[in-house]
Amino acid sequence: MSEYPAPPLPAAPALTLAAADQWRAARVWQRLNSRWLALLPAVTVVLAIAFDRTPDRCDSLRACTVPYAESAAPAVLLVEFLALLLRRRTSFVVPAAAGLLLWFLPNALPGPWLPTAACAAHLLAAAALYREDAGLRRAEAQLATLMGPPMPYPWTLRGADSPIDPPSRPRVRHILAALFGAAAVVLLAVGVWQTEDDLARAARADRTWGTVRSIHDGGDSATVEYRLPHEYRTLTAEVDGDRTVGDQVPLLVDGTGWYRAADEWQDSAAWWLGVGAAGTFAVLLLLSARRTTVARRTIGDSAPALRVRARRTVSGVLEVLPVDGGDREAGLWRVMPFGDEAAQYAPADLDGPAAWIPDPEDDEDDDEGEGEGDEDTPVALGKADAPVEALLYHWGGGRNRLVVLRSSETPHKWTAARAVVLAAPSKRDRDGEARDEEAQLKAQVARSLADDRAEDPGGSPEPARVFGLPTALRCAAAPVAAVLIGAVMNFLADQDSLVDNLLRPLVMGSGLLLGVMGGFGWQLAVDRDGVVLSGVLRVRRASWQQVTAAALHSGRVTVRYRSRPLFGFSAGPARLLHRHFGGEFDPQQVARIVTALAQRPERRPLTALPAGTVGSMLWLNRLVLAGYMAWAVAQYLLR
Repeated sequence: MSEYPAPPLPAAPALTLAAADQWRAARVWQRLNSRWLALLPAVTVVLAIAFDRTPDRCDSLRACTVPYAESAAPAVLLVEFLALLLRRRTSFVVPAAAGLLLWFLPNALPGPWLPTAACAAHLLAAAALYREDAGLRRAEAQLATLMGPPMPYPWTLRGADSPIDPPSRPRVRHILAALFGAAAVVLLAVGVWQTEDDLARAARADRTWGTVRSIHDGGDSATVEYRLPHEYRTLTAEVDGDRTVGDQVPLLVDGTGWYRAADEWQDSAAWWLGVGAAGTFAVLLLLSARRTTVARRTIGDSAPALRVRARRTVSGVLEVLPVDGGDREAGLWRVMPFGDEAAQYAPADLDGPAAWIPDPEDDEDDDEGEGEGDEDTPVALGKADAPVEALLYHWGGGRNRLVVLRSSETPHKWTAARAVVLAAPSKRDRDGEARDEEAQLKAQVARSLADDRAEDPGGSPEPARVFGLPTALRCAAAPVAAVLIGAVMNFLADQDSLVDNLLRPLVMGSGLLLGVMGGFGWQLAVDRDGVVLSGVLRVRRASWQQVTAAALHSGRVTVRYRSRPLFGFSAGPARLLHRHFGGEFDPQQVARIVTALAQRPERRPLTALPAGTVGSMLWLNRLVLAGYMAWAVAQYLLR
């Protein structure tokens, strides 16, 4: 194909080596702001458990009731752990607030020195994060000064509208955030009401003594016989704790069927943990939805811009280089396109003038030209691409950017896409390439394609077919797993524990069930139109123009477009079954066939599979999951 024309570009200021060095010098302690900070609350919890000397029994009713402030301490650490673990960058406010709460909440941590040490560690981490954030703000200010006034977009110079549509509205995240927020409010209200009701009943109850008659659950609970004051009938009660047959247990009874062991701790920490977890998920979902809302803002006609060079590494990541450096210069930023929208500068038809139009991601001309030269079409290994000229626009706030660059391969097409810009990693291999798992995936894709070319150099079409585990196994896996998980959760349940009776069956059990569905219930079909995957609860489709390869990595087969995974499935059960019994569901072979069909159009099937060939059992997965979740809630309410 002939060369694509070059679009008119604005005269944006250049990113020089001096400006890049100034930006690097402004960034300090950038490695500190990472998910490793989640170890701080985790270590605090471990130390609190190790140094906790709280007796198993309490002496009086007032001493047996843990105050709300003390019960909320574990929830503070849980919220901090989730915030530090689930977010790429965390504000210094999170560890600072957690440290101060651990200091001011009464008896939040045991021992005379652990509260002081934990508070000091949290405040030191907050100070370090503040300095790192201050350096980032200083570097961003320098960058904004270098960019100067806004520059028009390439399509604005031609008097056209933006060809890139905004991302879809984050409705699902808003709904989930509302549900988690409502759950936090309900848990808080129910927890306070139940705790206060127990305290009021205990204050009005009579005190009596019961005798342990039998032990259950390996000594964790016991059956006690007792008599109400001024009555001769014998009643039974179930109490927790390590007891022996014949022990005398002090009981509080009110004559209405309510009872409680007077020497058991009454702690509302479980309710606080549920409130903290649900509230944290709600806030994180809202923050994620806000980032998407910011990205949806209209790009407008202009934005601050920089003239840079871009180099695609062997892992498929774009690195930004100064314009006056060498080709081996270390990258300053990593540019990762997001969203499915991109634009290219090309003629809309054969006879029309060039314009910025939505990028179809693949040209028919490229497919027709793949003949003998197709040997070099797959992902290249070894050296990175040569740097090419590019423009980097800043828009919408945060790390949102628009990157406009020229392809390093003929016919040198100009493209534009939204992207997230992150600082490049400082550790590099001796050849100058970044260390990431994408390079390993590229190597695996290249090996799969080389093996396919060696086995079928002529490129005979592959038949349209469906890969997956046997039908009987796919149908039986979800119901059997739901029954087994329910039995285990019921065995591990505790009579009066919210975590054991509701949260563990609902969260952990549902997660295990979804994992089983993903590992056993997948189906992947290839035909003339593309790839179809039936996953856990829905069917995903991608045309051959949207697929570049498939790879088996970290126990999953992922169908990929360039370096971005589109969808995939868990490959552990299939690999294990294929190793012992064989069958046409080897995940490695599935990934190899998808890669060959994506990279070699002559190998693609000539026929299309009927609609509904895959995904016929999704209704069973949805029914089993809904039934299990209904059981988890019902068994808690009926206790």
